[in-house]
Amino acid sequence: MVMDFESNYDIAASALFIHTHNFNRVALQFPDNLLKDSTRVVTALRKRLQSLKKIDVSESGYEADVGLFVMADTAYGSCCVDEVGASHINVDCVIHYGHTCFSPTTTLPSFFVFGKASICVADCVESMSKYALTNSKPVMVLFGLEYAHSMQQIKEALLESSMSCRIDPKPEVHFADVPSSVMFPSKDIKKIKGLQELACGCNGESGTTYSIGGLTWKLPQGQSMDDYLLFWIGLDDSAFANVVLTFNTCEIG
Repeated sequence: MVMDFESNYDIAASALFIHTHNFNRVALQFPDNLLKDSTRVVTALRKRLQSLKKIDVSESGYEADVGLFVMADTAYGSCCVDEVGASHINVDCVIHYGHTCFSPTTTLPSFFVFGKASICVADCVESMSKYALTNSKPVMVLFGLEYAHSMQQIKEALLESSMSCRIDPKPEVHFADVPSSVMFPSKDIKKIKGLQELACGCNGESGTTYSIGGLTWKLPQGQSMDDYLLFWIGLDDSAFANVVLTFNTCEIG
């Protein structure tokens, strides 16, 4: 599965976010490894925003240029929105690219672009199924955020594979989830836990909620992570290292 540039950087969704909320000054925050693509992102975003602006001008006569400012060498870790750096250029919002920890912002709205890494769904499901069958424990699937776009397809393929499997009982596989890619501080600071639980689809149930590396999931009451095998989809990077160190008593495949 090969992603084109505009899809990988969510150009259409980013432009719509900026346009819908009438932001005039926008910071584009890149980690070092993605900075090489920043000029292409700016060009693509500007082109898409101009298309949206033409619609506004034709309908209402309103016209306003959007300032796009590339930020690098952030004051904090690249996983956090750099509100300090953004405040120096007086922006209205931040588009954050790459891995994120979803730390809530205090002053600025943010839109998160994870990227879309290529993955062979069939191979992934085959590996996951074999791993799940090696142990009687249920499996919790964690992943790098750049693979979030493929999770629904992987779930569907896994379900299809499970239905054709003659082994009983069927392997029990659960998936972590990610919160919304849009963050508004006035709402999220007050309701961050509720939003995370809602993202898991487990709001109102008793149990323990876990969050790590931008992922969130909930286990039923009486269960802990020691009761699960972990299956990681992603690179051997800092996000994976964080999972390994945090859940060091769990077997990880």
